[in-house]
Amino acid sequence: MELDFKEFSQRWVRDVIQAMDEHLEEEARIELLEACGRACARIGPVRAAEACRGDVDRFLAILRRWHGGEELVQREGDVIRVVCDKCLCELVKDAPAGLSGTYCYCSLGWMKEVFGTVVGGPVEVSLLESFRRGDQQCRFEIRY
Repeated sequence: MELDFKEFSQRWVRDVIQAMDEHLEEEARIELLEACGRACARIGPVRAAEACRGDVDRFLAILRRWHGGEELVQREGDVIRVVCDKCLCELVKDAPAGLSGTYCYCSLGWMKEVFGTVVGGPVEVSLLESFRRGDQQCRFEIRY
């Protein structure tokens, strides 16, 4: 029997998140997955954020190219709204059913790392909607 590495990885992630849901309090799950998202952002996207440090509009122009346009990345003063019309996580975007919405705290950490880098300090990020929680899109609000 040949092992399908992608399927194996997706099932492994699903099982880890399920175990976290069963054995950890929500605060601990959030903290762990945010740390994973921050680490993911540091692998590559944070370089673009570093190049735009202090220039939010410049970074938003890059993010609009990544995410598909102006209507998906908007700014009103110190509030940024990002909408993803598809799951952007390569690890789970086409994962089998059953992956808990807990996984989406990883994306929360990604947003915190990237936008915190751009503005040079902590940001507040809210996950308003997500695919893994049954919504038709992922929607974030970032305040700095």
